[in-house]
Amino acid sequence: MRTFIILAFVWGALCATEIASAASTVSTNDDSVTLVATNGFGVQFALTEEEKIFADWDKPVAPHYTPVTIARRGVPIFTVVVFAGAGLRSDGTADVTFDAVIRKPDGSVYGRDKDMVGVQGRIDPSPKALQLARDYMGIRIESKDPAGTYTAEVVVRDNVKKLELHAKRTFTVEK
Repeated sequence: MRTFIILAFVWGALCATEIASAASTVSTNDDSVTLVATNGFGVQFALTEEEKIFADWDKPVAPHYTPVTIARRGVPIFTVVVFAGAGLRSDGTADVTFDAVIRKPDGSVYGRDKDMVGVQGRIDPSPKALQLARDYMGIRIESKDPAGTYTAEVVVRDNVKKLELHAKRTFTVEK
């Protein structure tokens, strides 16, 4: 079982390497999580069935979740956007927003949400401190929906650093 702790370790390794450079990078870990970083700002994007991660994020024990690569019909899945290295204004506040879109196998839009809040306010100023986006998108594949490979995409904006990162995941819906 892949857990958030393993993902945090991978994320830390990516940040330590990639945040040190200004180059943009995209990589996928075991086809379950997408990592993107540029100019000290990094994003981890995954999908999960476990909505509980959003309530458990600030608890003393690190939350666990299992990334989804196969969506089960009738079971909701949620976008998980984690970021680090967000720019800070002179008053110490960050401003990160994002858009999400889910596309059916034929490329048509299944669901879209715009201008969701990653964070707007004070955060841990450490460049390696992981921040879970405040908002998230959830979808449920219904019995009438087509089988095949769906695509989930997020565009995450650090509105202080004026950076935009794109991350994409795919998931399968079986018959």
